[in-house]
Amino acid sequence: MQYSVFVPKRLIALLSVLFLSMATVVLSSIVSPVAAAPEMVHSADDGSAKLPGLVDSETGSAQTQFKYVGPMHPQIIRDHPGVCPICGMDLVKQAIKQSSGAPKISVSDTASGVKGLSLGLAIRTAEVQKTTLWKFIPTFGKVVMDESKLSHVHPRASGWMSDLQVRANGESIEKDALLYRLYSPEIVSAEQDFLQVIQSRNRLGNSAAALLESAKIRLELLGLNDTVIQQIKRQRKIIHKVPVYAPQSGVITDLSVQEGMYIQPKTKLMSIANLSTVWVEAEVLPLQQAWIKTGVTSNLTTDAQPGRRWESAISYIYPETDLKTQALTVRLPVINENQLLKPNQFMDVELYAGPKHNVVAIPLEAIIDDGMTKRVVVKTDSGSFKSVEITTGMQSDNVVEVSSGLKTGQTIVLSGQFLIDSESQIQSNLRRLLSTDAQE
Repeated sequence: MQYSVFVPKRLIALLSVLFLSMATVVLSSIVSPVAAAPEMVHSADDGSAKLPGLVDSETGSAQTQFKYVGPMHPQIIRDHPGVCPICGMDLVKQAIKQSSGAPKISVSDTASGVKGLSLGLAIRTAEVQKTTLWKFIPTFGKVVMDESKLSHVHPRASGWMSDLQVRANGESIEKDALLYRLYSPEIVSAEQDFLQVIQSRNRLGNSAAALLESAKIRLELLGLNDTVIQQIKRQRKIIHKVPVYAPQSGVITDLSVQEGMYIQPKTKLMSIANLSTVWVEAEVLPLQQAWIKTGVTSNLTTDAQPGRRWESAISYIYPETDLKTQALTVRLPVINENQLLKPNQFMDVELYAGPKHNVVAIPLEAIIDDGMTKRVVVKTDSGSFKSVEITTGMQSDNVVEVSSGLKTGQTIVLSGQFLIDSESQIQSNLRRLLSTDAQE
C-alpha cells in the first residue's frame, strides 16, 4: 500500500537531505581537492546512498531502515521503489540508521583520518570560560523640567489682579521679584483686625501678645510675606493692593491669567520652573533592561551643543514601561550651567552598565538561533560533535551569557557549526518520522 506524509516541519528537514549531500561533495572538491569524497554507504540493488557519520551516543550501534524520497519533492515518502507523482522522477532510496541516543557527528580531517563526514572546512573552536561582562547601551532621551524645583502659583484669597509683571510663557523672573498685586476684601479685613490688635495692646493686657500673633498668622496664611506684614505694622496703614512676590527664580510656564482678572484660590495662575538642574529621561529597550539599576553612569550629548558633554547617573527607574514599545524610562539628573539644555530637547545617551562578574559566556557567533531555541555545537571527549540547547542571558557586544546548558571547560564550535547542526537535526527528524510510521 502506498501512502504519503505531508507535515510542514518534516518537509524542511527532508528537503535539506539532498542539498546537504550535494553541498558536501562540492565543498570537499573546492576547498580540499586532495581530500577523499564523503564516504557513502551504498545499497546493493539500486546504487542509492545514505549519509555517514551518525553514531549512537550510548551504544555506538544502530538499526538501518530504508525510505524512498522524492529527489525534488522530499515530502513524497514511500516504503518501496517508485516514481514521484509530482515530477515523475525516480524516488531515491535513503538509508537511515536509528538509534535511541542523541545524534553525534564525527567530523574528520586529513591529519587524523577519522572515519566520518569530511567537510574540507576549517572548524574553529573555543573553550567555555567565566568572564566579567560590561554593557554599553546607546539610546536617546529628552530634557524635562526638574519637578522637585517646579513651583505652582495660586492665590490664597479671592480678588482682582493688577500690575501683572509677566505676560507670556518663557519669561524669566528672579526670586522675590514682584509677580502681581491683589485686591481682596478678605485680606483687607484681616489687615484691619491686625491693626486693631496693635492699637489695643495696652488695653488687652496679657492677652495682647497671643492675639497679635494670631492676627499675624492669619495674614501669612492669606499669602502676605513677612516684609509686607512688617510694613503694615510700621505704617499703621492698610495696603489695599497687596504685592505678591516670586517664590523662586526661574522661567514662567503654564501662565493662565492676564491683567485685571478675578482670581480664586482654586485658580492656578502660573508655574515657575528652576532650570539650574534638569532631568534627562532616557528610553531603554527590553533586551537591555536587565542591566539597568540606579547608579549606572552615563554620558550625554546633543546636536544643539556640538562638542559639549554632560555626565550623570541613573537616579530613578520609572515603574512602568511604554505600552507600545515596552521601553523602560530612567531619570538622569543634570546640572544645567548657563541653562544650555532646554526642556523637550533631544539628547544622545550612552549608558555604561555592569560589571557582572564570574558569568559563563561564549562568543555570539557560536550560537545557532532558529527563533524558537538557541543551540551550540559541543565537541565531546570522543572527538565527535553534538548540538546542545542552551539558555542565554545578558549580551555585551559579541559576548553572550549562558545561564544553562554549558559549563566551563567544554569546547564549542565557532565556525562550521551550522552544517554540523543541520546534519544532526536532519537525522533526528528522520528518526522521529520513522518512529511515527512504526507506531501507525
